[in-house]
Amino acid sequence: MIKPHDYLTGQDFYRFYQCPHWPYWERFGDPNLRRPLSESEEQRLADGLAHEQNIVTKIYGSFDEIETKNVDDAFAQTVVLMKQGAPVIYQACLKDGEWVGRPDILEKRPGKSELGDWYYVPVEVKRAHELKKEHMAQLTFYAVLLERVQGAFPPDPAILNADGERIPFRASSSLTDFYDIVEQIERMRAGECPDPVYRKSCMDVSPWGAACEHLAKSTNDIALLYNVDVRKLKALRSFGVRTVDDAATMDLLKLEGQAPGLTQRALESVQRQARSVMTSSVFIREPFIDELRGLEIHFDIESHPPTDTDYLYGFWIPSEQKYLSFVARSPEEEGKMWQEFLAWLETLPSEYTIYHYAPYEVHRLRLLSRRYHTEENPWLLKFVASMIDLKDIVSNHLVFPLPFYSLKAIGKFLGFAWDGEVHSGGESVLAYDRWIEKGDEQILQSIIQYNRADVRATAHLLHWIRGYAMEVNTYEPPYPWQS
Repeated sequence: MIKPHDYLTGQDFYRFYQCPHWPYWERFGDPNLRRPLSESEEQRLADGLAHEQNIVTKIYGSFDEIETKNVDDAFAQTVVLMKQGAPVIYQACLKDGEWVGRPDILEKRPGKSELGDWYYVPVEVKRAHELKKEHMAQLTFYAVLLERVQGAFPPDPAILNADGERIPFRASSSLTDFYDIVEQIERMRAGECPDPVYRKSCMDVSPWGAACEHLAKSTNDIALLYNVDVRKLKALRSFGVRTVDDAATMDLLKLEGQAPGLTQRALESVQRQARSVMTSSVFIREPFIDELRGLEIHFDIESHPPTDTDYLYGFWIPSEQKYLSFVARSPEEEGKMWQEFLAWLETLPSEYTIYHYAPYEVHRLRLLSRRYHTEENPWLLKFVASMIDLKDIVSNHLVFPLPFYSLKAIGKFLGFAWDGEVHSGGESVLAYDRWIEKGDEQILQSIIQYNRADVRATAHLLHWIRGYAMEVNTYEPPYPWQS
């Protein structure tokens, strides 16, 4: 039974893409399993609103704003402004039956609609740099609502990204996917709990991670297996593979090619992961080949999403037991830090290898090289060419009995401990905000200590790989590295 005023909203689409159960838990979940927002999450929400208001004011200048939170009143006010032909409507409200959308902006455009010789297009302000699937779903939702309100489908909804750049897309091209998601969310609104999904964003972004974990573990569901996407989960369940035990013993030849994504390689990967989880074993499926050339250096970046700046580049050199960092003491000093980093590159020996975990560091280096017009810097090009992603090595050579392969998950499994007052990237961002506000050197040092632990964790992982992954092997508990 749908609760009164339990509308389908644009927020449901964002939540669905982060955690497919989130819209369900918000309506029917046990409140005891919903964690409160962290301080860093509260801060990000506040920063996001401030960014939105800044971008809207900067780009549009003047606009009509809908201030009431009452849905019916807000919708009525929006329709009046649309009929009057208001050029820009901020915080508009669109409503049709049980569907309610609150797009950041409605822009007036010339063209035919039931309003007259104009129609409206939805625009969302985002702190991301690129258009994401959840943005397209939200904007398509607003476009469908607008068609019902104004009698014309807006062809090119858009986001204004972190830099205020407009990124449009053709909403009509995503309608099939959109209505598939609508069908899933509507079933949740009606009280149907989806099959388990357990992904890292369920824990990191959704406040309902504990509920997702409980649901998956209580049924030993295949959602507990690392790197099995929703499409494969659905396909496997349709053939009776629902538990970790099922996946460990499934007939690969019988399942291969029976559904999109069920290739021999994919099925073998799922089965290996299931057998690892069942037996708590670590599999070395391919021997590690050490490609170290010259000096070994481990690298990690700390970034500040509210200002889209990098504020700390940290390096660990195991042979010297030396930690080195470059710090932007304010967002405005990012360029200075970047130049110091580039100058340091010139002092490196002729041969070196840079290890990092996951592609984030490469992405940020490329972004900042464009920002500071140093794409062709020969020292930077050599540095990037010398980078090796340890996550690729883990994914290609190893199987851990873990649901997530983050550096922290694997590092803790291998006995590495993070110390200090800052324990995550989100806490580092929050600490940097406090540092900017208070100028307390101790806060800055806690951020540096966290980064130092991260680069030492990558070194710990590589050291373990060299010690235990040089040949095909299986390690069962008790593990030899724990003795």
